[in-house]
Amino acid sequence: MPTADGLSAYLESLPAQRRERFASLSNLVSAIGVPESIESFVFLPGQTQHPRFDDAADVFWHAVERLYLSDAASDGELPLVYWGFHSYDILLRRSANGILLTDRTAYLVDVGRSSARLPLARIDPGTIAADSGGLHVGDAVVTLDGVARLLDATSAVDSAAYLRKVVAACQQAVDDQQTTDAPPATTVDELVRASRLSDDFLLPSRPKDGKKLAKLAAKWQLPADETLRASMSSATLAGIYGWALTDRALYSRDLMEPLDRTALDDISDVEWVPEKKVFRVGEAHFVPTLPAVDDANREYFVGLLRALLVARA
Repeated sequence: MPTADGLSAYLESLPAQRRERFASLSNLVSAIGVPESIESFVFLPGQTQHPRFDDAADVFWHAVERLYLSDAASDGELPLVYWGFHSYDILLRRSANGILLTDRTAYLVDVGRSSARLPLARIDPGTIAADSGGLHVGDAVVTLDGVARLLDATSAVDSAAYLRKVVAACQQAVDDQQTTDAPPATTVDELVRASRLSDDFLLPSRPKDGKKLAKLAAKWQLPADETLRASMSSATLAGIYGWALTDRALYSRDLMEPLDRTALDDISDVEWVPEKKVFRVGEAHFVPTLPAVDDANREYFVGLLRALLVARA
């Protein structure tokens, strides 16, 4: 099972202001009483004194990985509470069912049936309810028939009431802090570190990436008067392929091909070219695909690269 250390590492990757927001919101949520009838279903971040389970912190992080990180609506969200339970398929593979609330989104997963991502700000707490069909949040639902034996007589309605309180409290807290928010990440380094592809990048600010970036700059003969900001690349026996961003241009090279360069001022957009399986950034400049970018996250990557190309530093 993934460990709760994943939560610490995730939070450490966020800007200080976001970590402070997490501390504030998680304290707010933890102060909301959990009815005894649903203690087996409610898990909080880093929880070490759960009334029923010793591994509650691990259960929470497993839900974050399955419900949020695998299909995130946005980067850098703050996971605040998981209401849910596990199910197993015929191969004994475990899945996380239920509802994960972050400071921006409610992620609902009813394994084998449906899933939903609902913007927190648009959820009407009054739509959170329980009936014979399951636990509802708006038009989305998590069925409860698989855990009927674990439910007390009031578990379903208590769950709905608890989640209504959490959603309402988080909505109010987020609204109250909107005016004190720092500007969104705008530097290349901030954007990369906040992205869910962060580990696939090379950054000058990471000491462990220094040698690889120095080798790339030397092999590609990047101009000494340009500042290397980030790279997504890989070294092979046929040389280094991928792409690199400086303060003036985007460079890329495919295996067995020459190096391409386009000045940032000359890049108007990033476009996926399916027949070539490359990204077009100029009339004759195509950026190769790396293993980190696949069908599931290609659209996300295009948006990230567009943001990197216009970042201020």
